[in-house]
Amino acid sequence: MTATAQTPLRPRPVWERVPRALALTSLGVIAVALVVNTVTLAVSGSPPLAYVCIVLSATGVAAGLRHPYAGLIPVAAAAPMAVVASVPSTGIWSIACFFVFLIALRGSSALIAGGVVAVSNLAAAGWEAAAIDANVAVSASVAAFAAVMGAAIGSAIRDNASYRREVEQRAHEAELTHATAVERGVAQERLRIARDLHDSVGHQVAVVNMRLGAAEVHLPPGADAARADLVAARAAAQAVLRETQQILSVLRVGDDPARSEHAYHSVAELVERWRDAGMQIEDTIAEPPPDISPQAAAAVFRIVQESLTNAQKHGEGTVSLTVERTEDEIRIQVVNMRSRQTADPQSTGGNGLVGMRERAESAGGGLDVRIDGRLFWLDAVVPVSAARGR
Repeated sequence: MTATAQTPLRPRPVWERVPRALALTSLGVIAVALVVNTVTLAVSGSPPLAYVCIVLSATGVAAGLRHPYAGLIPVAAAAPMAVVASVPSTGIWSIACFFVFLIALRGSSALIAGGVVAVSNLAAAGWEAAAIDANVAVSASVAAFAAVMGAAIGSAIRDNASYRREVEQRAHEAELTHATAVERGVAQERLRIARDLHDSVGHQVAVVNMRLGAAEVHLPPGADAARADLVAARAAAQAVLRETQQILSVLRVGDDPARSEHAYHSVAELVERWRDAGMQIEDTIAEPPPDISPQAAAAVFRIVQESLTNAQKHGEGTVSLTVERTEDEIRIQVVNMRSRQTADPQSTGGNGLVGMRERAESAGGGLDVRIDGRLFWLDAVVPVSAARGR
């Protein structure tokens, strides 16, 4: 799995929705203002020329949604046209202010948009009041200032959103870089472990296998029992060697689920090997489900393998092994008597139980251990196919 795949999908933050919400709100305000101004003109019986400013504003806003600067011209011309038509210009230049806010929010230059509309509003309001001096009439200054502020606020909100997106992107890239570095370190460590296993464990097991073969050759005639034991020991050493090679391949190239696809089928063979070595086992092993996932099959095999190993180390007498299957899961139960000399397997400091629990949980199941006097119980549940979606 790559670092990108491991990075969780995060919900979209609220601040990313603010610019869009403000843009929609501005369009709503402009639409309401156009309707109100149209109704006002109709009620007051204004001449047809008065409706030209409404048409200019509506046309400019509609065009500005795709081509902001093209829409800016008719919107800016609407307020002076209202003065020419002898209708109040306040509602018209207010529409222009909201339009400037909208296009600055969407990326247009605040300087150009704000400057054009500010000049237009100043001219229209000053013409209407017959003065642009704030000491005489403040309407012209207010109209121009409103246009400038609309453009500035829209631009500021847009820039803030862009800055936040840039920070989020850099943080995301930093996470990916860190995850990639971790994966690279893990891969290097896997290769180092693989080399160590190959140079030490694999070599020593191969030597043991050769020594066992030599011992078998040197046996005197008639030592059939000893020869059979040596044959079994050599088979076990060869199995360990094959297992080591498989582990090395996994460490070098990563986990290959297909390699463990038939691990469940080897449970019965595993039990027979322990039985041949002298262990007393009463087993009931169900046939594997046809749709069992590779991870679940490997988990079942490893749990049984480690359970029998623990029973041999810490127990005595007969071991009861049951592997049952239902439609959705596989249940493993191992019961054995604890040796009088051994300590509690849970407190020996070994990793056997921990490894089994991790195996079960990695496949979506669980493992439970309990002790009743000298009786040791291990129960594990492994879903048949839950690991596929994990």
